[in-house]
Amino acid sequence: MTRRLSLFMWFGLLGAPLAWTVQHVVGITLIEAACNQAGSQWGVPVDGWTVAATAVAVIVAALSGAAAFMAYRATKDAGTDLPEARVRFLAIVGIVVSPLFLSIVLMSGITVVAFPECVQS
Repeated sequence: MTRRLSLFMWFGLLGAPLAWTVQHVVGITLIEAACNQAGSQWGVPVDGWTVAATAVAVIVAALSGAAAFMAYRATKDAGTDLPEARVRFLAIVGIVVSPLFLSIVLMSGITVVAFPECVQS
């Protein structure tokens, strides 16, 4: 197993979940800064920063899915030989997980822009 294949596999497996995590933390921080009484004096542009964070997360999640697919294709002749079979399995997991997290990133980003912030539930 080459180092490049290992990097593709790990990025394909963890890239999309980490992109969503960072987008989520940035979003919560922005909302807290905009809606908190102490932070409201700064006038944080929540929509602009949310669009930027969502765009970066979408790009990372899409590249993550592509990296997982490349790792999957590189191990097509792996059979049951370790560690290539393990890489192929984790690449399949990355192929499945990346579109799920991509949709979560899109839904959370669109929701923040579409609905007004600072509304009591």
